[in-house]
Parts: sequence; C-alpha cells; structure tokens
Amino acid sequence: MSRFAKALTAGTSAATLLCATGYAEDTTEVLNGQINLNAQVNAHGQVVVGHTGNVNMTAAGVGNQLDVETASPHDVTSTQELGGFVSATAETNGVAIDGTATTASTAYGNSAVLDHYGDVDVSLSQSTADGSSVFSGATLRLDSYAVGNITAASAAANAVDTNGYYGSIVGGISQDSGASVEARALVEARTAGLGEFSATAASASGNAIRSHGRESAVILATDQANRGTVRASSRVNAGGGGVFTTVATQAQGNGLDIATEWAYGEARGSQDNSGDTDAESNVNIGNFDVDTVMVSSESLGNSAHLTNLGTDTFLGLDQTNTGNSRAIVRFDGGFGGEVIGSAAAFGNATTSWGCQFCPDTTNQGVINQTNSGQVNATFQSQYLTGWGTTGTATAVGNSATFVTRDENSGQ
Repeated sequence: MSRFAKALTAGTSAATLLCATGYAEDTTEVLNGQINLNAQVNAHGQVVVGHTGNVNMTAAGVGNQLDVETASPHDVTSTQELGGFVSATAETNGVAIDGTATTASTAYGNSAVLDHYGDVDVSLSQSTADGSSVFSGATLRLDSYAVGNITAASAAANAVDTNGYYGSIVGGISQDSGASVEARALVEARTAGLGEFSATAASASGNAIRSHGRESAVILATDQANRGTVRASSRVNAGGGGVFTTVATQAQGNGLDIATEWAYGEARGSQDNSGDTDAESNVNIGNFDVDTVMVSSESLGNSAHLTNLGTDTFLGLDQTNTGNSRAIVRFDGGFGGEVIGSAAAFGNATTSWGCQFCPDTTNQGVINQTNSGQVNATFQSQYLTGWGTTGTATAVGNSATFVTRDENSGQ
C-alpha cells in the first residue's frame, strides 16, 4: 500500500516512531511520541536594506512538530509534550521599498498538521507545561516608504490543523496548556508613508484546533483546557497612512474551527479557560488623506465555529470561562479619510452555520456555557478631520448562534 507520511521533530529531545503494516484491506499506522522538556527553541531573522524592491523575512520556532501527508487510509496516534521557552522573531529595517515588505513570524509549542486523502482515524494529545512561554514577534521599520507591507505574528501553545479530501477524519483531540502565549506585530514608520496597502495582524491562542474537509466528513471528540495568559497586540506608528490600511488582533484561550463541504460535520467535547485573554490594536497615523483605515480587536475565552455546506451538522460543547477577556482598539490620526473599527470581547462564543442546498438538511447542537470572568471591550478614535468614523464595542459573557440558510428562499 502506498504511503506518504513524515514526522518532523524540532527541539532538544524528541522521539518519533513510524510503523507500516502490510495487511490487505488495512490502514497504515503512524505513531508519534515527542517530549521536549526544559526547551530553549529560538528563531530570529533580520533584514536591513536601503533602497530595494520586494523584501521577505520569515521566522518560525516550534517545540514539537508533526507533519503527516497521506494518500490512503491511515491511523494516526500522536502525543506531544513541551516544557520551556519557544520564540520566533522576524524584523525588517528599510529606507525605501518599491515593492512589498513581508515580515512574518510563527511560534508554536506543539504543532500537528495532517493533510489526507481518504479516511483517517486520529488520536492526538498535546500538552504544554505550566510556566512555559511561547512568543512571536514581527517588526517592520521604515524611514521613507514601502509601496506595500504585510507584518504578521502568530503564536499558540498547542495547534492542530487537519485538511481532508474525499474521505473522513474521525477520532479525538486533546489539548492542555498552562503556558503564557504572546503575539506582537509592530510597524514603526514615524517619518514614512505606508504606500498603497498596509496589513498588520497578530493572533495568539492557548489551544487551537482547525479541521476542514472537502467532501470529507469531520467527526471529532475534542477536549481543550487553557490556564495560561494569552496576549496579542498590533501597533502601527506612521507619518502617513496607506490607501488601504488594515490592523487586526485576536487572542483566544481555546479555539475550535470545523468546516465541511458536502459531508457530515460533528464536534463534541469541552472547552475550559481560566487564563486571561487580552487583544489590543493601537494605530497612530499622521495625515491619512483619502485613506481607509480598518482596525479590529477580538478577545475570546472559548471560541467554537462549525460551518457546513450542503449536509447535516451537530455541535455539542460545554464551555466554561473563568478568565478575564479584554479587547481594545485605539486610533489617533491627523487629517484623513475614513476609520472603520470594532472591539469585541467574549467569555464564551459558539457559532454553527449550515447552508441547505438539499432538502431535510439539519443543523443541530447542544451548548452549555458558563462564564464568571470579566469581559470588557473598548473602542476609541480621534483625528483632526476626515470622512467619518464607524466604530463598535461589543462585550458578551456567553454567545451561542445557530444559523441555517436556504439558497432558494434567501433565508
């Protein structure tokens, strides 16, 4: 039976075992065990340029990493444990950039990525010890200008990402984190302009699960627990804006994102967050003329999304949040155009969305939510003159939304 699988381990101590069985009508088995204790995993990249075209600078730091790519049925069993420090920093320093300056950093304590064709049975466990830390920082510094710029930082203590095609993924995923997690994106261009477009983003998660299927069913039992502080911040200081400027920030304790197309989607389990989540976007721009500036900040203790196109869904979750959730947006500008912004904070948030292209499609769920944390959202904007401002501040303890739309009726 053909098999394409790889297991990559980053860190000071790791063990990976891949076993293949050759029985007819059977699946291939992938067994992965990785332990990285007292870790010091650091990735740092820096570019210094004068006048140039495009610039690309990326940095990635991972404590334990598993990548599996399959073209036939597989069983995947993985255990990952991390204790220590993981960081990734990327920095670009330039005078004038005639193209696009891309600066990106990613840092993960434990990472598992599965890309599969056909059926896959999974049993995945990830844990990051109390007192550990995961940090990601992306920085762009400009003296004069950049025609375009993208600055992005992402960090997670535990992350699972599965992508299925024409089969199914069935099984269980467990994540536990006591680590502090921080993602920071910074643009320093106090005497410079941001050009045609500028995008700055930071995202941080204690635990994150993403599972998407294309004509591939997703049926998962999930268990997520986060105790660590999760912070994300995006800051832009510039002499002039970009024609289109976007600044976005998200921090979440536990995140679950499942999407299927033309195949059944189901998730059952629990999310328990006791760590504080803090998301902050700060923008300070001189004159932004006819520019449009979009700024957002979102903080969530527990978050779950289930999206399905054309078939049935079921979402069953217990969400408990005792951590504080805070989202802040601040904008300060001179003479300018339009400012659109939102700050949103949630203790627990669940959304299940179904599109009924076929008759008798159902979108079902059982959700239990308990929040005792403080939830705060703040939006602030000030500038001398401009087209106008559209801003929202939303703070919600518990939110559960079920939506079903029918293409023919428009409902």
